[in-house]
Amino acid sequence: MSLPTSRTGVSRCWESAHAGGAIAIARLESADRAALDALLGELTGTRALAAGSIAHRSLADIDDGIVARLGERSALVMPHGGPRIVAALERWLVGRCSEAVIAPVATYPEATDLCEALALATIACGASPRAIPLLLAQAQRQRDRAAESWSTADRDRAKRMSALLAPVRVVAVGAANVGKSSLLNAIAGRTVAIAMDFEGTTRDAVAARVELDGLIVDWFDTPGIRATDDPVERSAQSLASRLREGASLFIEISAPGIPCPAVDGAIARLRVCTRIDLDPARASAEARHADCCVSATERTGLTDLARAVRGALVSDADLESAEPWLFDERLVRVP
Repeated sequence: MSLPTSRTGVSRCWESAHAGGAIAIARLESADRAALDALLGELTGTRALAAGSIAHRSLADIDDGIVARLGERSALVMPHGGPRIVAALERWLVGRCSEAVIAPVATYPEATDLCEALALATIACGASPRAIPLLLAQAQRQRDRAAESWSTADRDRAKRMSALLAPVRVVAVGAANVGKSSLLNAIAGRTVAIAMDFEGTTRDAVAARVELDGLIVDWFDTPGIRATDDPVERSAQSLASRLREGASLFIEISAPGIPCPAVDGAIARLRVCTRIDLDPARASAEARHADCCVSATERTGLTDLARAVRGALVSDADLESAEPWLFDERLVRVP
């Protein structure tokens, strides 16, 4: 079986988790030693390391870190694990390594075919626990369905399910003082945002990577939408507007008696009424029209919210489908 190769002959994958940490680990491999030497030389601005050696190097003027040459054809690059550093280094690598996962069959010799090897490699790099059982089922599903071209429906479903592999952006929007920050702290299980009972406490966008019903998302808490002359808060409002442009889902947050202002954008939306402990009968218009009601104080409704967010991004129908999943474009080349 011929293995896919990148434009440079070097392939890569991130072996560290998607969450931030002290260090991140990227593996580079190539069947061509000279190609790996050239890439490492460009990355570090120095001569490539000899096999079996390790050194501290500057990494494309993005960060400094450790480069470990495991052998003639493989190396580990270990920058600091901050998400922005990892993202910047990934962008640098994307321009030079066209494969997002290292040569899978060579890496996973226990795999029976390329599909299974790709599934194992994707599990190692994928973000969401929900993806694991689905990926493990793909090799058999591919074998059960005779080789054929992937349909438009297959590709549409794969696009939706890509949210399982890399965290998507969820942006909480609403008026000031409706409990957006308290809700983020509740779902994150820790204090991420400052929450106080007066308007304007959140003056910047605050984010946390959270798991909601087995789906990992980047949840952004944005300042309350309101007119203000405060230059700092206006700058934060501008940042929040830019964050909304790249979102996959809006969480439109209201509270009893405090509706969510209209927010422009053709995007999926979930209506959430917070502070439902103040309206246990759900008599307010905000509670009646909400998709789910929660109380961060009493920690009620959070499970329902998690399921609703997951369902808005990856539907039950997609998760329960028995059809093969085009989780990697190289499956198109599987005979």
